[in-house]
Amino acid sequence: MDVLEAIHNRRSVRFFKDQKVSDEIIFNALESALWAPSAGNVQDKEFIVVRNEEKIRKFVDICYDQTWVAKAPVIIVMVSRINLLRMKFGDRAEHYASLSAGMAVENLLLSITANGLQGTHVGLYDEDEVKRLLRIPEDRKVYSIIALGYSREETVVPKRVNLKAITFFDKHGRKWVKKVPRKTY
Repeated sequence: MDVLEAIHNRRSVRFFKDQKVSDEIIFNALESALWAPSAGNVQDKEFIVVRNEEKIRKFVDICYDQTWVAKAPVIIVMVSRINLLRMKFGDRAEHYASLSAGMAVENLLLSITANGLQGTHVGLYDEDEVKRLLRIPEDRKVYSIIALGYSREETVVPKRVNLKAITFFDKHGRKWVKKVPRKTY
Protein backbone atom coordinates (compact mmCIF):
# COMPACT_ATOMS: atom_id res chain seq x y z
CA MET A 1 0.00 0.00 0.00
CA ASP A 2 1.49 3.37 -0.94
CA VAL A 3 1.43 6.32 1.43
CA LEU A 4 -1.55 8.09 -0.20
CA GLU A 5 -3.57 4.89 -0.07
CA ALA A 6 -2.70 4.50 3.63
CA ILE A 7 -3.71 8.12 4.28
CA HIS A 8 -7.06 7.62 2.55
CA ASN A 9 -7.71 4.25 4.26
CA ARG A 10 -6.79 5.25 7.82
CA ARG A 11 -9.82 5.32 10.11
CA SER A 12 -10.41 5.72 13.83
CA VAL A 13 -12.19 2.54 14.88
CA ARG A 14 -13.65 1.38 18.18
CA PHE A 15 -14.49 -2.24 17.43
CA PHE A 16 -11.65 -4.73 17.14
CA LYS A 17 -11.44 -8.39 16.24
CA ASP A 18 -10.18 -10.77 18.88
CA GLN A 19 -6.98 -11.30 16.89
CA LYS A 20 -3.38 -11.08 18.04
CA VAL A 21 -1.19 -8.37 16.53
CA SER A 22 2.29 -9.58 15.62
CA ASP A 23 5.43 -8.15 17.17
CA GLU A 24 6.67 -7.38 13.67
CA ILE A 25 3.70 -5.10 12.92
CA ILE A 26 4.05 -3.35 16.29
CA PHE A 27 7.77 -2.75 15.88
CA ASN A 28 7.35 -1.56 12.28
CA ALA A 29 4.79 0.93 13.56
CA LEU A 30 7.08 2.06 16.37
CA GLU A 31 9.96 2.45 13.92
CA SER A 32 7.68 4.57 11.71
CA ALA A 33 6.91 6.75 14.73
CA LEU A 34 10.61 7.01 15.53
CA TRP A 35 11.28 8.39 12.03
CA ALA A 36 8.81 11.25 12.44
CA PRO A 37 10.33 14.73 12.65
CA SER A 38 11.56 15.68 16.10
CA ALA A 39 12.26 19.26 17.18
CA GLY A 40 16.00 19.82 17.04
CA ASN A 41 16.34 16.05 16.42
CA VAL A 42 16.06 15.63 20.19
CA GLN A 43 14.16 12.34 19.74
CA ASP A 44 12.37 12.66 23.05
CA LYS A 45 9.76 9.90 22.52
CA GLU A 46 9.39 6.66 24.44
CA PHE A 47 6.76 3.98 23.79
CA ILE A 48 5.05 1.57 26.15
CA VAL A 49 3.33 -1.37 24.44
CA VAL A 50 0.51 -2.78 26.56
CA ARG A 51 -0.88 -6.22 25.76
CA ASN A 52 -1.81 -7.36 29.25
CA GLU A 53 -5.62 -7.70 29.22
CA GLU A 54 -6.01 -6.70 32.87
CA LYS A 55 -4.03 -3.50 32.32
CA ILE A 56 -5.93 -2.75 29.12
CA ARG A 57 -9.24 -3.04 31.01
CA LYS A 58 -7.94 -0.44 33.51
CA PHE A 59 -7.65 2.04 30.64
CA VAL A 60 -11.46 2.27 30.55
CA ASP A 61 -11.42 4.17 33.86
CA ILE A 62 -8.23 6.03 32.97
CA CYS A 63 -9.90 7.18 29.73
CA TYR A 64 -13.05 8.36 31.51
CA ASP A 65 -15.35 5.40 30.78
CA GLN A 66 -14.49 4.94 27.12
CA THR A 67 -15.41 1.25 27.32
CA TRP A 68 -14.38 0.49 23.73
CA VAL A 69 -10.71 0.90 24.73
CA ALA A 70 -10.87 -2.45 26.56
CA LYS A 71 -11.62 -4.23 23.27
CA ALA A 72 -8.27 -3.28 21.72
CA PRO A 73 -5.68 -6.08 21.75
CA VAL A 74 -2.85 -3.53 21.96
CA ILE A 75 -2.46 -0.11 23.51
CA ILE A 76 0.60 2.00 22.83
CA VAL A 77 1.34 4.89 25.16
CA MET A 78 3.61 7.59 23.76
CA VAL A 79 5.66 9.45 26.31
CA SER A 80 7.97 12.44 25.99
CA ARG A 81 11.20 12.93 27.89
CA ILE A 82 10.19 16.55 27.90
CA ASN A 83 13.11 17.58 30.10
CA LEU A 84 15.39 17.01 27.08
CA LEU A 85 13.33 19.49 25.09
CA ARG A 86 13.25 21.98 27.97
CA MET A 87 17.07 21.99 28.08
CA LYS A 88 17.20 22.93 24.41
CA PHE A 89 14.05 25.03 23.91
CA GLY A 90 12.98 26.33 27.33
CA ASP A 91 9.39 27.59 27.34
CA ARG A 92 8.74 26.27 23.80
CA ALA A 93 9.35 22.64 24.87
CA GLU A 94 5.65 21.78 25.33
CA HIS A 95 4.82 23.19 21.92
CA TYR A 96 7.55 21.21 20.18
CA ALA A 97 6.78 18.03 22.12
CA SER A 98 3.14 18.29 21.08
CA LEU A 99 4.01 18.79 17.40
CA SER A 100 6.53 15.94 17.42
CA ALA A 101 4.05 13.64 19.17
CA GLY A 102 1.34 14.39 16.61
CA MET A 103 3.65 13.57 13.72
CA ALA A 104 4.84 10.38 15.41
CA VAL A 105 1.26 9.25 16.10
CA GLU A 106 0.27 9.79 12.47
CA ASN A 107 3.28 7.84 11.22
CA LEU A 108 2.38 5.01 13.58
CA LEU A 109 -1.27 5.01 12.45
CA LEU A 110 -0.30 5.02 8.77
CA SER A 111 2.09 2.12 9.36
CA ILE A 112 -0.56 -0.05 10.99
CA THR A 113 -3.05 0.91 8.27
CA ALA A 114 -0.58 -0.27 5.64
CA ASN A 115 -0.49 -3.60 7.51
CA GLY A 116 -4.28 -4.05 7.57
CA LEU A 117 -4.98 -2.75 11.08
CA GLN A 118 -6.61 0.39 12.43
CA GLY A 119 -6.10 2.41 15.55
CA THR A 120 -7.50 5.35 17.40
CA HIS A 121 -5.65 8.08 19.25
CA VAL A 122 -7.29 8.57 22.63
CA GLY A 123 -6.91 12.15 23.77
CA LEU A 124 -9.03 12.08 26.92
CA TYR A 125 -7.23 10.38 29.82
CA ASP A 126 -6.01 10.94 33.38
CA GLU A 127 -2.26 11.35 32.93
CA ASP A 128 -1.48 10.72 36.60
CA GLU A 129 -3.32 7.39 36.45
CA VAL A 130 -1.54 6.37 33.24
CA LYS A 131 1.78 7.12 34.93
CA ARG A 132 0.79 5.18 38.03
CA LEU A 133 -0.43 2.11 36.11
CA LEU A 134 2.62 1.93 33.84
CA ARG A 135 5.19 3.21 36.36
CA ILE A 136 6.16 6.13 34.15
CA PRO A 137 8.66 8.46 35.84
CA GLU A 138 7.41 11.88 36.94
CA ASP A 139 9.77 13.72 34.60
CA ARG A 140 7.95 12.25 31.57
CA LYS A 141 4.79 13.58 29.91
CA VAL A 142 2.16 11.33 28.34
CA TYR A 143 1.22 12.58 24.88
CA SER A 144 -0.90 9.83 23.40
CA ILE A 145 -2.73 6.61 24.01
CA ILE A 146 -3.31 4.61 20.84
CA ALA A 147 -5.70 1.65 20.87
CA LEU A 148 -5.10 -0.59 17.89
CA GLY A 149 -5.97 -3.89 16.30
CA TYR A 150 -7.76 -5.47 13.37
CA SER A 151 -11.01 -3.63 12.71
CA ARG A 152 -14.25 -5.50 13.26
CA GLU A 153 -16.34 -2.78 11.66
CA GLU A 154 -16.87 -1.61 8.12
CA THR A 155 -15.58 1.90 8.00
CA VAL A 156 -17.28 4.72 6.16
CA VAL A 157 -15.25 7.36 4.38
CA PRO A 158 -16.04 10.60 6.18
CA LYS A 159 -16.77 13.67 4.11
CA ARG A 160 -14.01 16.20 3.86
CA VAL A 161 -14.34 19.91 3.42
CA ASN A 162 -13.54 21.18 -0.07
CA LEU A 163 -9.82 21.92 -0.18
CA LYS A 164 -10.38 25.02 -2.32
CA ALA A 165 -12.61 26.47 0.41
CA ILE A 166 -9.87 26.37 3.03
CA THR A 167 -6.73 27.07 1.01
CA PHE A 168 -5.40 30.58 0.50
CA PHE A 169 -2.38 31.89 -1.38
CA ASP A 170 -0.02 34.65 -0.31
CA LYS A 171 -2.54 35.99 2.22
CA HIS A 172 -5.64 34.84 4.07
CA GLY A 173 -8.76 35.13 1.95
CA ARG A 174 -7.00 34.94 -1.43
CA LYS A 175 -8.49 31.80 -2.93
CA TRP A 176 -7.16 29.48 -5.58
CA VAL A 177 -8.91 30.42 -8.81
CA LYS A 178 -7.51 27.82 -11.18
CA LYS A 179 -8.83 24.32 -11.67
CA VAL A 180 -7.73 21.98 -8.88
CA PRO A 181 -5.14 19.63 -10.41
CA ARG A 182 -6.48 16.48 -8.68
CA LYS A 183 -9.45 15.15 -6.78
CA THR A 184 -9.78 16.44 -3.24
CA TYR A 185 -11.88 14.39 -0.89
